[in-house]
Amino acid sequence: MDRDPDHKAWMSLRLSRVLDDIGVNRRVVRKRRETFLLREAVETITDKISGQNRTSFHFGSQSEGSTTLGMNSDIDVLSCDNETNIMSDWPDWEAGMDNFLMVKEESTPPQHYWLQWFRRDAPEPVRYYGQEVGLPHVDGRVFASNKIWQHKGKLLLGKDFRCNGPSVSNSEEWDYVPAYKFKVLPPEVDRWFHRPRRGHWPSPEMMQAARECSCFLVPDGHFESLNESIEWRVSPSQIERILVFSFTTVQLKCYVVLKMIKKYIMEKYLSQHSKFTSFHCKTVMFFTIERISPAVWRDDRLIECIGYCLQTLEIFLMRGCCPLYIIPDVNLFEGKITRRYQLSLMEKIKKILNSNLMILYDLQYDVLGQRFRSPSSDMFEKRSTILRKINNVLARDLIEQVSKLFLIMANYELNPERFQRLFTVLSIIPEDEYIMHILTRYERRAISLLKPLIYSFVASVASSFIIQHEPQFTQEIFQLYESFLDTDLTTSRLKLASMLYCRGNLLRAADVLNDVERRYDDNAHAVCGCGRKWADVERPELIDDNQIHDWSYGDALRKVALCVRFPRLEAFCVPPFLLFEMSRAMNDDVQHRKGYERIWMDMGVVDSKPYLFYLQYLTYGGMGIRLRQLNALRNLANCFSSFEEFGNLYHFETAFNLWGHCWEMEGDPAKALIFHTASIIAQPRNNAANWHIRRLTGNV
Repeated sequence: MDRDPDHKAWMSLRLSRVLDDIGVNRRVVRKRRETFLLREAVETITDKISGQNRTSFHFGSQSEGSTTLGMNSDIDVLSCDNETNIMSDWPDWEAGMDNFLMVKEESTPPQHYWLQWFRRDAPEPVRYYGQEVGLPHVDGRVFASNKIWQHKGKLLLGKDFRCNGPSVSNSEEWDYVPAYKFKVLPPEVDRWFHRPRRGHWPSPEMMQAARECSCFLVPDGHFESLNESIEWRVSPSQIERILVFSFTTVQLKCYVVLKMIKKYIMEKYLSQHSKFTSFHCKTVMFFTIERISPAVWRDDRLIECIGYCLQTLEIFLMRGCCPLYIIPDVNLFEGKITRRYQLSLMEKIKKILNSNLMILYDLQYDVLGQRFRSPSSDMFEKRSTILRKINNVLARDLIEQVSKLFLIMANYELNPERFQRLFTVLSIIPEDEYIMHILTRYERRAISLLKPLIYSFVASVASSFIIQHEPQFTQEIFQLYESFLDTDLTTSRLKLASMLYCRGNLLRAADVLNDVERRYDDNAHAVCGCGRKWADVERPELIDDNQIHDWSYGDALRKVALCVRFPRLEAFCVPPFLLFEMSRAMNDDVQHRKGYERIWMDMGVVDSKPYLFYLQYLTYGGMGIRLRQLNALRNLANCFSSFEEFGNLYHFETAFNLWGHCWEMEGDPAKALIFHTASIIAQPRNNAANWHIRRLTGNV
């Protein structure tokens, strides 16, 4: 005890246990990283199929695993345009591409470049002769503006547009950063590989992996520059991710606590006056790990390690300079924290260090402070409960993202080239040794996730075309449907039943619908892949206690009933009434669509459960089985019977419309109007109910 008068070892072990409990542990970190690397691959492949030649990268807290549920970290995505050639010299020019030469003037700040525009048909610079007002130019040379992405974002996102530095977004949850990739490492990054270091970190293996990483140019000029609009900042994000992925569990715990302290200080003292960011904390971690022996990073010395990190930050604040780890000429305090608030922050850090980190008791994120005081209290959620919540968030978000990305891809006009790309993905055989060698394991998994969706989509589009033009179906169409019905519990089966109904094969449609009804038991959960979320509805659990340490995408998918979506290409596989949903806008309704609504609101989209009962109502009605038809109508009504049932509807306005149509077919237009009116009350704009009310009342 005399050797540890402040009880730091005891406090360290307690803090380490608390961090384990809230999800900062090896298993959760590994699962977070695997999930976001898989999302990265899915995004890149769907972009390729859509004809967008770009590569996605996930950076930041979520993909690093350096966050918790209570920290509410956003998702950072860097989207790299592969159609642009960044030249370090004229011989790098490539025909048929957008070519930009990296230019460094005397006035250009560190970490920044100008991008001079070159012609696509000849290795010659574009010259400015007054041909376009507002075209960035200096001395007759034309340069790429870093504001072009903001301009495109405003046109695409309208009122939802958000901009924070180089990121463009329509949501606080996401940060999208457009970027160009260097062909070779820029000089300022290359110097980092040759600078003297202590030797234990980064290791030679990490340095070799870092050498194989790409560097990017992001549209972010220096805040004090006169040429800020044409400056592009060098971003070594992929190298930084390699460094964070090398962190031990103790180092990650230290990093998470550092970010919690940062968040607390920002909220309590500095939020209105400065931008003390997580990236400052990451930089502090890099420099601290480099200077501190690996033997120090132990669970029983966690408090001591946090102190070392705060001492590093204190030194930076004292000097007024926080150097970027890979490009040390850059001061990360510039434009973020004024000297006055640097000194104020330094005083806060001193007090924290002098009080033996008593601030830990005040941290409210994930109730860390209270857990630290009494880690064994029955008041707190158990570790297994929190781990289950984290894994359910990861699983559900992954399913939503895969579905959402496929929605974007399916919404593009399907020309012959895009169909060719679809079939190229379908033709990839994982067992092929050559393909296995080329693709990463995440790309192979991404293709396996997308294949059932692509097959189902192709089958439905082909069926729609055949119903429109051909008298007979081929057996291959049925095989295409039936081979890949497991896109989720219901969607592909409901599409098959919908096609059979439209083709007039009612008996077979009824069999498929009965199968879907059996599958849709109490363990089935509605999930929307269109981007709609309700904040006041508890999200269902897809991962149970038995799976929290080893769940897969397939495990979660077996409990999911996604919404059913019909693009216009599938119009002949849709009951005629649902076609109204493809033209739901009236007057200026289109101007009031938000985010992903712009993609799916021109489709026929409906939740699986009400669509199941609506199709049963139509099918049994066509077969003349009145009792089953009325039972289907009662089941459809039960979708609105309680707050819990209604909360499971994401496209409730469409469900109301289907219910109204059933009463219209029952010969009760007055009752039908009640449900269409309820639909309008719930969703006044972009609602096909507006057409139905006019149709039923004769008010055109």
